Amino acid sequence: MPIDKKRMRFKVNARITSKVREKDLLTKAEVLKENFELILPKCSESCRACPFVRTRLQLERIARFKDSPDKLAKFARKGDKIARAYAATIGLAHDKKAPYLASAKYPKGTVMFALRGKTPREKLIGVQNYDSPQWRVLSVMDLVKRGKLHIYSFGDDFICTGRQPKPPAEYMQFAARAVGAQEKADGVFECPHNPDSTDHVRYDWIGSEAAVLLCDQCAIKARNVLGKLADGIAVPNVLDSIDVSIVRPLHPVSSDDSCGDLLDRPLEQDLLDEYSSGRIGDKELIEKHMDEVHEALKTMSEKVLVIGSKCFGSDVEAFVKAMTSDPIEAKALKGLLSNIGHPIVVASGDTVNKLLSTFWVDHGKASLRGVVSEELADKYFDDSDEAIRSPLKVIRRAAKRAERDAVSSQIPRYDGLSTYGKFVDGVARAFKTGGAPSASTAMDVDSSADHRTRSIAYAFDLSLGVTAREWKFTKEEKEFGKHLKKYASRLLNSTDPDAHHEAFVAFLREAGVTEEVTRI
Repeated sequence: MPIDKKRMRFKVNARITSKVREKDLLTKAEVLKENFELILPKCSESCRACPFVRTRLQLERIARFKDSPDKLAKFARKGDKIARAYAATIGLAHDKKAPYLASAKYPKGTVMFALRGKTPREKLIGVQNYDSPQWRVLSVMDLVKRGKLHIYSFGDDFICTGRQPKPPAEYMQFAARAVGAQEKADGVFECPHNPDSTDHVRYDWIGSEAAVLLCDQCAIKARNVLGKLADGIAVPNVLDSIDVSIVRPLHPVSSDDSCGDLLDRPLEQDLLDEYSSGRIGDKELIEKHMDEVHEALKTMSEKVLVIGSKCFGSDVEAFVKAMTSDPIEAKALKGLLSNIGHPIVVASGDTVNKLLSTFWVDHGKASLRGVVSEELADKYFDDSDEAIRSPLKVIRRAAKRAERDAVSSQIPRYDGLSTYGKFVDGVARAFKTGGAPSASTAMDVDSSADHRTRSIAYAFDLSLGVTAREWKFTKEEKEFGKHLKKYASRLLNSTDPDAHHEAFVAFLREAGVTEEVTRI
């Protein structure tokens, strides 16, 4: 894979060579002394002008003087760079020692090598590590860029296909296994999770019919699949050898045929460049690409609804039913969808709250209007950070207010009530709009010393099953409250305006309140 020199650091004479490492290097020098072919890629194509012809001629000349340390020292100072690195390396076999090594740190790891002669470091690294598929390609990187060559390094094989990307089948198998893929069909390698039927990343070898398919999770786990697939290749631009695409297959739920390849869009070049350079991995690649896809969908004028891999077309009812069984959430969703004309895509497992949050600033009022009146929607809409994070809280508060208003509208209103009438009306209204807790709160018996009011309050307590403050009432107040209990219960349980009014008047009369009750 092409090396970014800006991201590479060198540490020269960083450490004393271990005996094991020194012995390994000297052994390699002896092997190369007898066979320089090990450092040259084998040609699999017939090129009109092979860039390695001149190098081979110089290597042959050096090989004739392999037993002359002085000649090797001269060869290491001038001429072809690979040949210079070769001369410097086999010179170690005469020195019989390599006490110090330099180190070079690359994104894919750190490599040790012996500095010798006037030779670029990459040449020395490649030659001295001729048995390493990932490091030997460094010796030919300048030729790859200058001559637009394609070289593949794997196992014991080092192959050049000239100016055309023609990856050997063996290399593609080797690379696919490195990312956990096995061959399922001719040239198609897949992870074990049947990626073709789910969200996946596809890597197509240009110049071949072969491809690697990994589900999102396997691709993310591998961190940067492209880097691993290209770990043993030297090419001008890895993106000209491997085509990367993110695939989102959609399965229609309804008869609507608008789904198609809605989510299958080409990756942006800037994003691919980040990925191929190793600055981001598959996780970031997928996330950034899907963000771009979602933004692009907003420019479309066709409503298409998608949950995970299920496409509902424009079927709002089916989409909402699949998202939630909660009545308020369903109404809010329908309100939102009525105001959006472009495709909406949510991930499997996403909540209604998350979907509403995404569109809250621009379409929050529409969501509210799906649940409450336009007046309440305008009153409760809020685009604060808290509201954007939890739009359903806002919607449920508005729905509760609408429910209270609906109940309150069915409760008769009165004019000119006495203190007793206002007390009874307040408790009954609180109960019907807010339940027993609201009614209990409305009866603040500690603030009243009036025995009639306290007896009325005790009657309500008995109707509501409240016993916690029974000790606060006198014996007389309790006796009168027990008498009024059935009237309090009748009022609280009345279901229509007329029944409420009759129960209200009867309660006041039985409590000894003789005022005229005027219904508005």
